[in-house]
Amino acid sequence: MRAFALATVLLTASAAAAQAPAPPPPLILSSPAFADYGALPLKYAPNAHAQTTWAGVSPPLAWTNPPPRTRALILTMLDLDAAPGGDPEDQVLWMVVNLTGTFALPEGVPRGRTSMLPEGAFQRSFASNGYVGPQPGADKTAHHYEFELYTLDQALDVPRDVTLAQLKAAMKGHETGERRVLLATCCTTSR
Repeated sequence: MRAFALATVLLTASAAAAQAPAPPPPLILSSPAFADYGALPLKYAPNAHAQTTWAGVSPPLAWTNPPPRTRALILTMLDLDAAPGGDPEDQVLWMVVNLTGTFALPEGVPRGRTSMLPEGAFQRSFASNGYVGPQPGADKTAHHYEFELYTLDQALDVPRDVTLAQLKAAMKGHETGERRVLLATCCTTSR
């Protein structure tokens, strides 16, 4: 009798598992310009040797499979080797806030308000209203760069001069459970 009951329980459990929906595919963040853990091309690092411009060329980025409840995305690019013990805001080389209805950012997003970003989205860095890329010193010692994509259940109501700490505080309670990281190094081995 116990064997029969155990067999019934096992059959019921395996039937339920067979009917369970497959988990959704994971969020993917990528770039056609460099591989994950690869070298960021020098094209995207005009300031690595000396500060020459605040208008660096941003790399193209794409993402797929955001969770179903996602209504907005936030992209950050941080220099993980900048300002050790200093102001964490100096790590912010690019933030794009409130991306909606898009699955990519093209190469060379201009600074400020631009039609290349969806309505309501904005960008900033530690020094300007757009991408600045790797800074002087990255040509002497390789720096590590983190592109991080956050999925949110709503666009955030934050000011355009929001700091990274303020942005992360505003995201609390709105993340849809997925975020992805794409890592790159620059600029000692970059071409």
